[in-house]
Amino acid sequence: MQLSNSDTNSLLFSLMLENMNILCLFVLTTIGVRIDANVNVKVMIKQPFPAEFQSLESAIHNHITTAIQDWSSHFETAPCTLDVEFSLQNWANRGGGRSFASVNFENQDLPGKIILDQGASYEMRTGIDPNGEGTPDIEIFFDPIYFRTLWFDPDPTMRTATMPNQNEGKLDAYSVILHELGHALGFNGFLSQTTGQMTGNYLSVYDRWVNFDGRNFFFNGPNTLTFYGRPVILAHTKNGYHHVGEFEDMTDPNLAQDLMNGFALEYSHRYYISLLDVAILLDCGMTLQNTNRQNVFKKNHGNINDKMMNLPEPPAI
Repeated sequence: MQLSNSDTNSLLFSLMLENMNILCLFVLTTIGVRIDANVNVKVMIKQPFPAEFQSLESAIHNHITTAIQDWSSHFETAPCTLDVEFSLQNWANRGGGRSFASVNFENQDLPGKIILDQGASYEMRTGIDPNGEGTPDIEIFFDPIYFRTLWFDPDPTMRTATMPNQNEGKLDAYSVILHELGHALGFNGFLSQTTGQMTGNYLSVYDRWVNFDGRNFFFNGPNTLTFYGRPVILAHTKNGYHHVGEFEDMTDPNLAQDLMNGFALEYSHRYYISLLDVAILLDCGMTLQNTNRQNVFKKNHGNINDKMMNLPEPPAI
């Protein structure tokens, strides 16, 4: 039987969801990060770097490299090297992550609108570096005060070490870096945070699935609708619409526990890439990694029959 793109995506996520406990929405990978041989990572720490943090430079490299491998392990990738620039800069107890470059998305423009892809995702998918070899592809930065609250895991590939007590006020550095990389790979855009209107003649691959009803933002990508069953409400009160969940609408309180939530990351809590996060990045153009699909099926269905294994991969959209 020949499956259309939408049929393939729907069937894939239906198989994922069948008989799944709702908690699986928020925990896709729990122990161990699979290394993606296609994706190499180079981390450059911008100098001058404060003396009080120099002992953490190795941990910073390790956490960023492992977190990129964590994200890339869920998707089809091409051989590439992602260059990451890490820095500390004053920004009111916050951090940020983004791609340095935007790229036209597969020549898929809408009438009067240019669709832009995140440069890092484009490179991960195609192996083509849009801003030149050796030039930073991704920026991650933290305010120094905020950076002092981060706890670095002795082994971020396994994430089994005992975390600090909650009263110590420490955030899991790996979770925070994983979150910021989510923005660099797709959770990003150009819409007005107050009106939901375009700020130019361009949309990000994320923006094209975002609707604003005059009060709330919603993500309506086809893979996400198939997986989640309804539009996902996005943040606007306490954070940007590039995050899932809204503080003033707790219809689904589970969204507050998602890696890409717009509430806050809690002290002494590990966050993981969720199936919802993966679905959203599929809607932003990524393609599900075959090995990951097999592992998800094995986890939720036991042995996989040949019919499941022969399903075609959902194409990038």
